[in-house]
Amino acid sequence: MKLAIANGTLVTEQGQRRSDVLCEDGHIVAIADSGMSAAADQVVDATGCLVFPGFIDPHIHSRDPGMTDKEDFAHATRAAAVGGVTTVFDMPNNVPPVTDANIFGERADQHQRVAFVDFGLWGLSLGEENVQELGPLISAGAVGIKLFLGYYFNRATRRLLYEIDGLRPEELIPPPTNGEVLAVMDAVAASSGLVAGHCEDRGVIEARTRALGRRAQSYADLLYQRPDVAETASIAAAIALAAGSGCRLHILHVSSAPGAQLLGWAQRNGTSVTAETCAHYLTLTADSAGELGARLKVFPPVRRDADREALLRAVQDGSIASISSDHAPHTLEEKALPFDRAPAGMIGTETLVPLMLDLMHSRSITPERLALVLSTGTARLYGVYPQKGAIQTGSDADFTIVDPNLRWKIRAEDLHSKQRWSAWDGREVTGRARATVLRGHVIARDGEPLGVPLGRLVKPRRDA
Repeated sequence: MKLAIANGTLVTEQGQRRSDVLCEDGHIVAIADSGMSAAADQVVDATGCLVFPGFIDPHIHSRDPGMTDKEDFAHATRAAAVGGVTTVFDMPNNVPPVTDANIFGERADQHQRVAFVDFGLWGLSLGEENVQELGPLISAGAVGIKLFLGYYFNRATRRLLYEIDGLRPEELIPPPTNGEVLAVMDAVAASSGLVAGHCEDRGVIEARTRALGRRAQSYADLLYQRPDVAETASIAAAIALAAGSGCRLHILHVSSAPGAQLLGWAQRNGTSVTAETCAHYLTLTADSAGELGARLKVFPPVRRDADREALLRAVQDGSIASISSDHAPHTLEEKALPFDRAPAGMIGTETLVPLMLDLMHSRSITPERLALVLSTGTARLYGVYPQKGAIQTGSDADFTIVDPNLRWKIRAEDLHSKQRWSAWDGREVTGRARATVLRGHVIARDGEPLGVPLGRLVKPRRDA
């Protein structure tokens, strides 16, 4: 089947162009100012719309397998498609986590049976516990190796732990030492892979918790317990260790102005480090805690307006190269627990694109910059460009077609995740995906999924 996207304005990092696109056998085969409709079996009329290269959400937690009471891959990828995302990268801290090449293959097969969008898989570092498995994981196709600096794991299940109450030391895999981090980075560098760090310093958090004398029982407690220096101290250590190993380093979910400033300084001084931030850090602040309560609870925490503004500037100047949702669902019942017991994490892959389009409408982000941080730049960073993230002949026919002027209200009850709650429930935004196209197939239109699951595994190019 041949699909034409007609009468739209193509948006790439280089600029905007009024053109038609012809797709065949899952790929882009022609781009012209007009006339593609006559050669097509199906036409998507994009009049008045912006046509972006398919958006990528590189940071979701599908909870599948092991925690499917919270979410599963079918629901997560259906929600992504409806929101305007064509590719997701699934984080590895499921149960069991993706810690070796065998689990990678099993997880890929499992996910491909239900995926509504294309997907990549992260591998997980457990410090010295699986350092020998990291090279084979990268060879198997992992988009990167996730490294939690400052978190424990359950030794039996290898499940990530936010709290370790009641567990004996022998039941825990402790946070990696700097020596272990260096060994991990050496192993990943030897395989030309990427290490992505969740950067929060355990020593800072534990010292603040002792000073507080209790778990964080309010949002003010949380900001005290996990200050921005917990992030920057961990980022600085990761940068130094990566420089010592020659490993490519990517910092996940940067949340603070000092964190963004440190990254900019490191990049200006020749350090090869990249970073992402998330929709919640760009659109929410701690001022929403009174309304949202534990629904705002995420690690690292959402901070002050000055942090939000600094992160927006870092997106604009390029020191932050990618934006994700960090989609990490929990049940509403869990989020309704007392603040100190409620788990950290938000639902976000379906609202990622509309929230970023709203920032585009307010001129906080240009269309060209949005194409870069949500698609092209992210695809390059993870080695899947130009298969993904490009509007050029030969690339996958993935598109996010948006009405930039549509004013509408996000409603939790309309979401397609397994859990239907949202930190943005009731927010009015401008801009919405009217159609999502995956390899030449329209998989979502006007807020609803279409067809059957078509998603496939995406692997980085070895020469990228």
